[in-house]
Amino acid sequence: MARHKEHDAQVDPFTAGEPTLPWDEPGTFGGLFGGMEPEACVFDGSPYDGPTKKRDDYNAPSADVDDEGPRRGQRRSPSEARERKRQARAERDAARRAAKAAPKDKQGPSRLVKVARTIILVVILVNLLPALIYGASELFSALTSGEDFTEVVESETSSHDGSAPGPGIDMDSLDEDELACVQACNAYLQAVTSEQSPERAAIIDDFDQSMVEASGYTCEELGIDANAYADWVLSNFSYQIDSCYPRADEGTASLYLYAWGPDLIDMRAELHQSIYTYIAELDAGRTGSMRPLDESEQEHVRKLFAEAVENTELGSESFLGFQLTFEGGAWVLDIEQAQYQLDIPLGF
Repeated sequence: MARHKEHDAQVDPFTAGEPTLPWDEPGTFGGLFGGMEPEACVFDGSPYDGPTKKRDDYNAPSADVDDEGPRRGQRRSPSEARERKRQARAERDAARRAAKAAPKDKQGPSRLVKVARTIILVVILVNLLPALIYGASELFSALTSGEDFTEVVESETSSHDGSAPGPGIDMDSLDEDELACVQACNAYLQAVTSEQSPERAAIIDDFDQSMVEASGYTCEELGIDANAYADWVLSNFSYQIDSCYPRADEGTASLYLYAWGPDLIDMRAELHQSIYTYIAELDAGRTGSMRPLDESEQEHVRKLFAEAVENTELGSESFLGFQLTFEGGAWVLDIEQAQYQLDIPLGF
């Protein structure tokens, strides 16, 4: 086989001559065809009718010259690279100095911000100005009349600060509205202890329900007199009105009072635990339903109840607040709100 000892890398394949093929050299097929040489391919001179490339307007770009730099494949000299870095750094420094020297935007707040500030200021003044005027007039009146200023600016909020209650409200110093509110409150609290009061019925119902939840038995099934329990609670209930603040212009009033009574939370907790333990020892529910208790068992439950009552503290203090409204020319107590306040001292 023919071999080229030298290879020209710049040979143009479009202008190169015919290559020397293996079978063009003599003796190549000597061992394959028994000395017979293959026939050479001879063109008969007939015209070529195969595909041909049509001419177009494409001009290949030159790969030898770079308009903005050295020739491709060549590196810039070190001095040229340093010069380009120096120019770039100088441009950045100039831009930074220009930014610092530029005048700052000293434009004030927008019109919308100014309007919002004005509205807020007006709202504050509208709300505070009447109070300031009222306080100044009261102060001037107190100074000119010689009265004690601390009494004039007495707070209209709860006077309870956790300390012991005072002597109570002075009935002789009350004005017409204050007196009417105090009388309405007294009438309600005195009616609570009556036999037909809804508060008394609520005390009995709540106590009976608590016994069912604790033991599975009602008070009657346990042998406990729920009416006697209500009598004990109400007979140990007392109160003292502390202050009253009517607001005639609004038609509302607030009244505050201290209340004392048995510590029913601790009493019930002790009673429930003792009765529950006793019923569990009897195993009264072993058949799946609560069997009736006999007389001796009910007697034992009554003893547990008497012990719980005896161990109860009677001076448990609460501080309550009642609300009243002016309706039909009279001050009317909000009964539902008052009953909610009595929940702890009366236990319902």
